[in-house]
Amino acid sequence: MQTSRITPLKDPLTDVNGLNEKEIIEMFRRATIRKMQAGDLLMKEDEADHMVYVVLHGKMNLVPDLNAHSKPLAVFSKGDWIEETTFSGGPPGSAYIIAAEPARIMAMDKTTIDSLNDTTQLAIYKRLAHLYAERIRKVQKNENHLLRKNRQLKQDIFNYRSQLETGFHRSEMIKDIIHKVPRLPAFATTLSGQLFTKELVEQIKRDPSLVAIVLKTINSAFYSFQKKISDIHHAVVLLGFEQIYQVVISEGIRRTMPNTPKFKALHLHSEIVSHIAFMLSLESRHGHPAEMASFGLLHEIGQIVIQLLKNQNPRLAALADVLDQAQLGSLLLKAWNLPDVLWKSVEYQNYSEFASPQDIPEDLRHNVTLLYLSHLCYNLFQGKKERELPTTFFDEYVELTNWKGLTLEDIARNRLLPALVKKSQTYPLPLRQLIERQK
Repeated sequence: MQTSRITPLKDPLTDVNGLNEKEIIEMFRRATIRKMQAGDLLMKEDEADHMVYVVLHGKMNLVPDLNAHSKPLAVFSKGDWIEETTFSGGPPGSAYIIAAEPARIMAMDKTTIDSLNDTTQLAIYKRLAHLYAERIRKVQKNENHLLRKNRQLKQDIFNYRSQLETGFHRSEMIKDIIHKVPRLPAFATTLSGQLFTKELVEQIKRDPSLVAIVLKTINSAFYSFQKKISDIHHAVVLLGFEQIYQVVISEGIRRTMPNTPKFKALHLHSEIVSHIAFMLSLESRHGHPAEMASFGLLHEIGQIVIQLLKNQNPRLAALADVLDQAQLGSLLLKAWNLPDVLWKSVEYQNYSEFASPQDIPEDLRHNVTLLYLSHLCYNLFQGKKERELPTTFFDEYVELTNWKGLTLEDIARNRLLPALVKKSQTYPLPLRQLIERQK
């Protein structure tokens, strides 16, 4: 950090307009004159508030801490005035002013200043007002500079990430891998583009293979219901339309994945995020809940392509790990002829971490926003701190919902969690356990 200068008032103390020699003598007489050695602190914790200092001789440094190697944030020398807010306006210990060399300092507290005659007080307060105005001007200048750098940095990151995502669809190796991925079962492909309705559930009831999938799934340890469910009608009453829909789509996706611990964990993650995304869509009244349920289940599908690429080309394993699974997943879903909104949403899912909503096609913004919030809430429930999460553009994405101005904690604890608790008995066991830990 470069050493900066807070705008000094360099004219000698005796040149203060409106002060005569008698008044100057009075000020020197009432004020405290300090002699300081290099390294001495100007203001101690037990010192009175509203202090004003004038450097009569020597140099003082404003530093962020008392480390001997800290670079000064500002330097004060003869004629500079220093007042209490120079110490950053933060909590005690947030900044310090120390003597850079032997110095003499005039110190006045508010009581001392108020004891001076009106003319002297007015001259002092004018000087302080000028100091405040100069500081505000400099802060505004620095803020504008930082805003420009921030905008440029965001654009640079966006350009860099965008360039990494080009060329996937032209790679013959990627095309070959995608063609080798087991296709999504016909029932899942058909249902994934539909909204869950009574008619959709009736369609599932008429297909014995889908009924078998539903009953097998909800009677598994994944749901751990105390009593066995042998009737599809009972399953619908117990779980509801949306849950039946998610069970069927989830099973279709599971069949495309290798039966390994890695992919089981991946599928579990997608299931939980799917339920959270559905509920956030419902509670925020944005997006389509059924679409978000499918999006949540499918958003990590690109990991299949990456794993197959690593299996087929072991020497490229390190390279495969840095490929964008969102782009690969998007290509796979497109090859499966899934609805455009699904594969395009998967393609843009990670943009929320490095780009503003304006960089995402308008018809996909709510989907990307809801999946982004779903991951943030999920990670918060898993015990991560908000500062550990990618929240650079959080406020911009929240503005697209009905929750503008709310914090992540507000959304997760006060909006999402109560809604999940109401339906927790119908959820898979891992999600029920996660919800229970939040109470």
